[in-house]
Amino acid sequence: MSLFVFLLGILSFLAVFTTIVFVHEMGHFLTARLLGFKVDAFSIGFGKPLLQWNDKHGTKWQISILPLGGYVKFAGDTGAASVPDSDTLQEMRDNLDANEATGIFHFMPVWKRALVTVAGPVMNFIFAILIFSILFMSFGKPYTHPVVGSVVAGGAAEEAGFLPGDRILSANGEEIESFSRLAMITSISARDPIRFMVLRGDRDIEIIAIPRPEIVTDPLGKQAEVGRLGIGGRPNPQVIIQDFNFFTAVIEASAETKEIITDQIAFVGRLFRGKGTPEMLGGPLRIMYISGKVGAGDLGDAERADTRDFWDRVLGLIRLTAVLSVAIGLINLAPVPMLDGGHLVFYAYEAIFKRPLSERIQIFGFKVGLFAIISLLAFATFNDLRYFNIFGFFG
Repeated sequence: MSLFVFLLGILSFLAVFTTIVFVHEMGHFLTARLLGFKVDAFSIGFGKPLLQWNDKHGTKWQISILPLGGYVKFAGDTGAASVPDSDTLQEMRDNLDANEATGIFHFMPVWKRALVTVAGPVMNFIFAILIFSILFMSFGKPYTHPVVGSVVAGGAAEEAGFLPGDRILSANGEEIESFSRLAMITSISARDPIRFMVLRGDRDIEIIAIPRPEIVTDPLGKQAEVGRLGIGGRPNPQVIIQDFNFFTAVIEASAETKEIITDQIAFVGRLFRGKGTPEMLGGPLRIMYISGKVGAGDLGDAERADTRDFWDRVLGLIRLTAVLSVAIGLINLAPVPMLDGGHLVFYAYEAIFKRPLSERIQIFGFKVGLFAIISLLAFATFNDLRYFNIFGFFG
C-alpha cells in the first residue's frame, strides 16, 4: 500500500464514517426531539471534546478527539449507551412530579423509546436511499440483460442445463434484470442451490444450479472463495442506461438498498452455517484501505490512481458511503445489548410483560454485549492484520 493511498485512506475513511455516524445519531436525536425527550448531549466521536457548544434546548453539542463513533445522551442515562442510572432516576422520581418528569428517557412510554431507538438504523437506510436516488436521477443506471452467451464446459451451469440464449428471469424468487446482479448473487452462494426461472424461446423453464467455489485474487494478491456458475454474456452486449425521474429513482434506490441488506444477511448467514471463511470478515483497517483505493480512483492499478478524474473518485466515495450506511444500520439492529437491536429486545420484553427487565439483568446484558462487540472488533482487526500480512512483515 503506497503512502498516498494510506493517507488518502485515512482521510476518506474518516469522512465516510463520520458522515454515517452523524446521520445515524441524527436519526435518534430528531425523533427524540419530535417525541418530547430531553437530550443532554450530541457527540461525534469519543474522548476529550475539541469543540462544543449548547443550543437553546440545553443540549450540549460536541466534536471529540476520537472520531470513531458518536452518541446521543438522554436525560437519565449513565453514558452513551442509554444504560439507566437507578440512583439518578430515583432521585428524579423523588424530586419531580409526573408533568416535570416528562422528557426523561426512562420515564417515557416504551413505544416512544422504541421509536427513538429504531430511528438511528432507519435513518441510515433512508440516507442510502437518498444517495442512490440522487445518483440514479443524475447519471441513470447502466445494465446489460442477463442473456446467456456461452456456457463453460463441465461447469455448474452446463450441469444444471443452461443453454446459450437463455434469458435469466429470476433467482430464488428475486427478479434479475442485469448480469451484475446475477454475478453478485452467485458469488455469495457457493455450494448453495439457486432456483432459476429462465426464458427459453417462448417457454419459462425452472433450473436449479449450485455455484461452484472458485478462488479469486484481489488487488493485494489475497485469495478469496466465490461462487461461479460458469456462464458468460453475449459478446459486445448492449449497455443500457436507464433514466429515472424522482419517483422511479426512489423506487429503484429502495430496491438497491433492499438488495444490499439481503446480500449482507446472506453473507453473515453463510458464516454461521460454516459455508464462508471467517477471514472474509473485515474490520476498520480493511474499510480504510477500500476507502483509500476508491478515493485514489482505482482498485486494481495504482499507476492510474493519480490520473483518474476527481469527480469519479468523489462519486465512488459517495456510493461507498451509501453501502456502508446500510451496513452500519443493519449491524445496529442486531439483538445484542449495547446496540440498538439489544435495546429493542429489552423494550419488547417490557411491552409484553408490562414491566422492564431488572436492572441487574440489564447491566449484565450490557456487559455481555460490550464483550461481544469488542471480541468481534478484535477478530475483524486480527483478520485485517493477516490480510495486510503485518505478522509476516514483523516475522
